[in-house]
Amino acid sequence: MKRIILLALLTTSLGVFLNAQVKYHASYTNVSIAGTSTLHDWDMSSEKSQCDISFVFDGSNITGLSSVVFNINAETLKSHHSGMDKNAYKALSTDKYPQITFTSNYANVRSNGANSYVISAKGKLTIAGVSKDVWLAGVTTVNPVDMSVQTAGSMKIKMSEYNVEPPSFMFGAMRTGDEVTVKFNVTLKK
Repeated sequence: MKRIILLALLTTSLGVFLNAQVKYHASYTNVSIAGTSTLHDWDMSSEKSQCDISFVFDGSNITGLSSVVFNINAETLKSHHSGMDKNAYKALSTDKYPQITFTSNYANVRSNGANSYVISAKGKLTIAGVSKDVWLAGVTTVNPVDMSVQTAGSMKIKMSEYNVEPPSFMFGAMRTGDEVTVKFNVTLKK
């Protein structure tokens, strides 16, 4: 009987060791938003966001994730024109809702070759105080030398779905399009 209990404990502890949950924090982030307008295309970017992800590993392979918390202060997004930035912040109501966030506790993980994965996370994207359920996908690569993780991806959203009225300039002569592309590139370390 003692052998059975010892074997059960050993098997359980080995399973916990092999399927370890490891919390990662962003050491580098780059978020950009690109859109169109009646005059020209535009973009804004920031390298000042925070991201924490708890990955589930089976040895050195990612098998899942148990949480994602991404947060960016909207006013860190900058274009090359301060007037455009000011209009964007007004449209995003940054005085009331300074943060843009994405949180998730569920993801699909699919192998994409050696040390590479396609991860699709289902979560809540909150912009200007409005939260929507979205799927956010990215290609994730694990560096086997230091176990750092790099993930990059993009998604299209419509500003109107978040009650953000696309900004206009020059008394309405220039109006931005409703759809924007959000791109992200994040390097995470233990």
